[in-house]
Amino acid sequence: MYGVKPLGHFRRNSDSNLDDMQDGWASPKPKPLDLSQSVGFIPASSTLQSPSMSPSSSVSTAIRAAARTHQYRMNAAQEHRSYHDTCQRLLTHISAVTHLCNELYQGNKDRAIYYPPFPKAHHPHPVTRIQQASQLVTSTSDFETASQPDLTSSLSTMSSASSVLSSHEQLYRRMSVQSEATSPLMQLGPLFKKEFNVLHLDLKIGHASTSVHTLEQKSIASLLDEKLLQCQRHLLNLHNRVADTSSKVLITGDLNAGKSTFVNALLKREMLPADQQPCTNMFCEVLDATVNDGFEQIHAIPQVDQYDRLNPDTYHLIDMRHLHKLVMDDSDQYQMVKVYTNDARATEESLLHNGVVDIALIDSPGLNTDSVKTTAVFARQEEIDVVVFVVSAENHFTLSGKEFLLNAANEKTHIFIVVNRFDSIRDKDRCKRMILEQIRQLSPATYDDADDLVHFVSSGSVDLTPGSRKLDAPEFARLEERLRAFVLGNRAKSKLLPAKNYLVKLLLDIGVLAEANMADASAKHEDAAAMLEHDMPAYEQLMRVRDRLLTQVERMAESTVSSIRRQTIQQLREAVEQVQDAVQNMDYPGLLFVWQYAQDMCDSMSNLLVQEIRRLEGQAKNETEQSLVRIHEAAEAQLDVFPRVAQVDRMFLPVRDVGLVVQVEATDFFDIALDERLSGAALSVSAMAMLGSRMMGIRTTLESLMDITSVIGSQNMRRLALPLVGLASAGFLLYVVNDMPHAVKRKLVRKFKQAALESSYIDQQGRRIARASRKVLRVEGWETQTQLQRAIEIKESRRNELQLVLQSSQEAYAYYTTVYDKANALLSKVDIVQIDQCIKLDSASTA
Repeated sequence: MYGVKPLGHFRRNSDSNLDDMQDGWASPKPKPLDLSQSVGFIPASSTLQSPSMSPSSSVSTAIRAAARTHQYRMNAAQEHRSYHDTCQRLLTHISAVTHLCNELYQGNKDRAIYYPPFPKAHHPHPVTRIQQASQLVTSTSDFETASQPDLTSSLSTMSSASSVLSSHEQLYRRMSVQSEATSPLMQLGPLFKKEFNVLHLDLKIGHASTSVHTLEQKSIASLLDEKLLQCQRHLLNLHNRVADTSSKVLITGDLNAGKSTFVNALLKREMLPADQQPCTNMFCEVLDATVNDGFEQIHAIPQVDQYDRLNPDTYHLIDMRHLHKLVMDDSDQYQMVKVYTNDARATEESLLHNGVVDIALIDSPGLNTDSVKTTAVFARQEEIDVVVFVVSAENHFTLSGKEFLLNAANEKTHIFIVVNRFDSIRDKDRCKRMILEQIRQLSPATYDDADDLVHFVSSGSVDLTPGSRKLDAPEFARLEERLRAFVLGNRAKSKLLPAKNYLVKLLLDIGVLAEANMADASAKHEDAAAMLEHDMPAYEQLMRVRDRLLTQVERMAESTVSSIRRQTIQQLREAVEQVQDAVQNMDYPGLLFVWQYAQDMCDSMSNLLVQEIRRLEGQAKNETEQSLVRIHEAAEAQLDVFPRVAQVDRMFLPVRDVGLVVQVEATDFFDIALDERLSGAALSVSAMAMLGSRMMGIRTTLESLMDITSVIGSQNMRRLALPLVGLASAGFLLYVVNDMPHAVKRKLVRKFKQAALESSYIDQQGRRIARASRKVLRVEGWETQTQLQRAIEIKESRRNELQLVLQSSQEAYAYYTTVYDKANALLSKVDIVQIDQCIKLDSASTA
């Protein structure tokens, strides 16, 4: 699976005659990447034990070895140049994508990004050609991660995927109505619009996943902010990984699976502590001493993010003999240990430093030690290039191991699996079947390449004695060769393909997100424009109605108030004219109670007038109520229905001094109408003067009286004068007393009318009743004006909001169009980065 074609297919800058030399180099031809038959990878022990060669064969072998070494160096140099160029291009693209993510992060603070509710893909119907293209792209093209499939089959698979994509592009161009259908985002967009790859927001509550779209927009924006920050952090890690010239191999596995023993076996020396009980409680990174200026040292690091090899304050220097105790210590003083050591083997056989790339082996704690360390192992997946999973042949895969492999499959499709302590198993075939079946379920890609990626060995049987020339077991020797090919041959793929994979997925997500926001902004713009256009006639009508309605309400109110005042004054005058009806049936109590009689008459007339006023107040309430109904109906005809606030129930409050008060005086008991009698006498004199002769009889009468006086005599007349005067006075007094009830009635009625008509009492009552009606009607008028103003303000506010939506949606459309164009341009640039060329060069140099 991991084989390569003969060297002639990959050789560059070499002599054409070298092909002939290579064709007859060995017979039979070695298996692909069978490093045991390669001169550069033959262990020293096997070289010493090889049979002696004749001088001619030695010369021929030396020539071939020299040619192979020359070709290897040329390929390595060209591989380095190609790899460096690819790295620089990817670094540039990573920086650009990081800047684009930062733009989205900052833009999400100003305007919340619309997160489209794409459902998960469900395919109840047969897989179509487009979906097959999607699967091919996902599995074989840009998204392959830390693995190296067979190059020939990979290239043919990529070609088939490209042909399928080409047909898909033609189909999509016919289906699309947009001119941008030929862009990479639009070509691949339908393949990924089922759900986001990187920017997927998953709201997990307990063990159940809830749709993120059930949250509010602010909460979704907050989650998207965190996701964008996470993307920026991951891009920074990718940038550091691509810029880093070393490769990191994480050796992980279940508790007490023999990880440290396996690391020691690879180093061919007793370096890390190994015991039957779990002993590794922190991460131990083993690096070549050349990275530390050739010094073998142990750096215990309290804070990994602050570690600097050149700054002793960031780590504690530990003596080699204390490494066992340090690693087995379960304290939280140190987060990580870096061990700088020299490989016991030659440079060409070393895994730490072989002249092509520096490799760091990271020994990790067992996955099922505790949740914190397990989480730390998961977090470090992004920083590593190759994952070597060590599983005990006795225990198989535990729950922690299964969870790790399922999680690792998101970025690493191929995992190098070492089944340790296989020599202790009696039924080895059954053990292999069971473990391979578990691998098939956990990592199908690894299972497909199980011959190269799954190894059943016993690390404890490797001889770690310094200077020992004992050969390793064939299984472990093959494991080393496959691991060497897996690490060195996949250097570009383990570093660059995950970066390209992530960039492509992220750019596709950004493109889909930008496209969704463009569609959302366009829809909002169209909706706002349509609503503005639809609302314009109502708004204009409301503005026209405003002045006319207020004038109509004012006119109706004034008309009602004027009518009430006019009717009140008129009917009060009529009531005053009929006030004598109140005293017609009053009984006279006698001379002794004549004063009380007069007071009762005043009170009766005043009460009659008060009753009339109360009646008029009720009449005013009815008219005001009718006017309120008309005003409210006129307002509701132009506005929406609203409650009436003006009420006539408390229109008139009880008033004590509403009655007319007339004071009773002594003169009110006597009604001597001198003015009337004098005026009557004057009329009589005038009549007598006019008639003349008719008045001549008075003279005869007077003469007769004089004759009587002369007959009686003056003396008798003086005696009769006093009795006559007394008799006249008594008669006059009797008349006055007898006429007093009528005189009081006439006098008080006349006085009451005069007080009511000549004073401003009637006008005051008319103004009072009209003023009360005006207050109530004014309240309704104010409410109508308030409702009208509120309706106008609501309309204007809504229109202002729609105007803002128009402006913001237009700006958002332009902004996300720019984001879409940037993502499209970056995706085109990332897409043309040929990682497979670097893989070819790596394979050629490894071969």
